[in-house]
Parts: sequence; C-alpha cells; structure tokens
Amino acid sequence: MTPELTGVVLAGGKSRRFGSNKALADWNGIALVEAVTKSLLRILPKVMVVTKEKESLEFMESGSVQIVQDLFHEDHPLGGLYTGLKRLDTRHAFVCACDMPFVQPKLIEALWEARADYDAVIPVWQGKRQTLCGVYSMGCSGTIRSSIDQKTFEIKALFDGLRTRFYLEEEIKSVDPEGLSFLDIDTREDYERVKRLRVC
Repeated sequence: MTPELTGVVLAGGKSRRFGSNKALADWNGIALVEAVTKSLLRILPKVMVVTKEKESLEFMESGSVQIVQDLFHEDHPLGGLYTGLKRLDTRHAFVCACDMPFVQPKLIEALWEARADYDAVIPVWQGKRQTLCGVYSMGCSGTIRSSIDQKTFEIKALFDGLRTRFYLEEEIKSVDPEGLSFLDIDTREDYERVKRLRVC
C-alpha cells in the first residue's frame, strides 16, 4: 500500500471510436472503469474518478472511491488531470485512463519510488511517452492550467515546463516485462482483443 499517493482515473472522454461510453463497457461483469478502479485499490488507499457525467458513475462511490465532476467541458484529458490534481488530499497522484485494465501494481510502486523532487514521472514504452499512466505532483497544476488557458491541449507539450523523470523501457521491463500497463481500449476491436487476454 502506498498511502501518500492517490489514484486518479480519467473517465471523461467521448469514446467516439468505441461507439458508446467505454467507461461503462462490461468487464467481467462490472463496468470497465470500476475494474480499473478496483485494480488501483490493490495498492492505493483512495481513488478519484474524474468524469464529465458524474451521475453515471455515482454507483461507484464509497469510502475509498470519489467521483468528481470535470471542471472543464472541452474534450481533452488536461481538464481531467487538472481537476484531479486540484482535488487531491495527497501531494501526488498516479494518473491513468479508464480504459487501461492491466496497470501493474509493481509499475506504480516503481514510478512512486522514482519521484524524488520531480514534478512528474512518466513511463516511456516502445518509444512513446505514456502520459496517462504516470505519477504527477500537485505542483503540476499551474503549468496544466496555463496550457488550458492558452488552448494548448496536448499533454506532451506540458513536459517542456515540468521537471520530468522519464522512466525508460529497460527500467519498466523489470516490473512489467510485457508492457501490460499500457494496453488501452480505443475501439471495439481493441476491446475484444484485450478482453481475451489472460492477465493476473
């Protein structure tokens, strides 16, 4: 358990390529977002789910799960990230998307241990920065808000203004050899393929 770290699950996307709200897609008898949240609770004491439709996810609320309304209406993850960081009770958050059912607890622990005095710890897998599977500090919120105000909505643009520790692939392989944490679901085809995987 990592008590000084809060999970933040971003569930505010419009799921255009999926065709319906993928946060509520069935995942072994429960909603996908619920499965992701439960997986984070294996190692984190609290999880905050940020959504643009709070009413649709209120069934998940409990002592360890908080459902929060995104402060922004625009369709970009920066708003959800900013909202989550502004509502933290801890100084840091592990942030992931609601369509990433196989985030590995050992990866979360490794990113947390690598935080030092960085603003963010971001994995790099197969040459790609995994911006929605990383540790962010509350100190990132000012830079994020500035990006939103300037209508610069790409998360990758943040890192020019943040002290960032990029957690490289050779490091990741010691805790998540197959990169399962970074499997996400954009389309129905992704959903069927990922759902067939047998992952502990």
